[in-house]
Amino acid sequence: MILSAIALLLILSMSFLDAGIRSSSTSAESSVSAYSTGNPDNLLYNDIILYVHREEALDTKLETELVEAFEENGISVTLSDEIKDDYGSQFVFVNIIDVARMYTPVYSKSDIDIRFGFSSSGKTEYLDIEGQNADRTVVFSSDGIDSYQLLIQGNMHLKDETKGLYTYRSYQDHIARELANTVASELASRIKGGV
Repeated sequence: MILSAIALLLILSMSFLDAGIRSSSTSAESSVSAYSTGNPDNLLYNDIILYVHREEALDTKLETELVEAFEENGISVTLSDEIKDDYGSQFVFVNIIDVARMYTPVYSKSDIDIRFGFSSSGKTEYLDIEGQNADRTVVFSSDGIDSYQLLIQGNMHLKDETKGLYTYRSYQDHIARELANTVASELASRIKGGV
C-alpha cells in the first residue's frame, strides 16, 4: 500500500513538476517570405497583437513564452484569442501545425512544424493562419489605402533530442522556450529591418 502511494506520487511529480537536469541538442530550420510596399518610416515597431492557435497544453505554454521572447526583443504584446480579418494594428500569428514527440524521464525527442506570420496593417487576408495550405503562393498587392505594408510568413521545423533526468513539464517548457525564442527573434529582426 505504501509502495503504491509512493509510486503514484512519483508518477504525478514527473507529470506536473518543472524539475530536472538535462542536456539538449536542438536545431531549427525556417523558410520565410517577406513582402513590403511603401515607405516604412511611419511604422511603429514596439506593439503587436499576438494570436497563438491553441489546441493543447504546449500551445498555451508557447503563448506565454512568445510574450516573454517578444518583450526581450523590445516589442510589447497584446493577446488575441480569435482570428479576425483585420486587427487594425500590427499582428503576429503562430500555429503549431504538426507535433511528433516522445517523452521518457531520461530521453525525449520532438519534431515540430510551425507556421508563423506578421502583418503591419493587421489585415490577414494574405496569411495562412490555420496552416491549411502549406504550398500556398502569397500574392501581395497594395490597394493604396495603407501608406506602408509589410507582410511576413514562414515555416519552421524544430528538432530536439534531450537526455538527462527531468519531468514531462520541464521538457514541455524547454520545447516551448526553444520555439518561442526562434520565432520571436526571426520575426523581430525582419519587422525592425522592414524587410
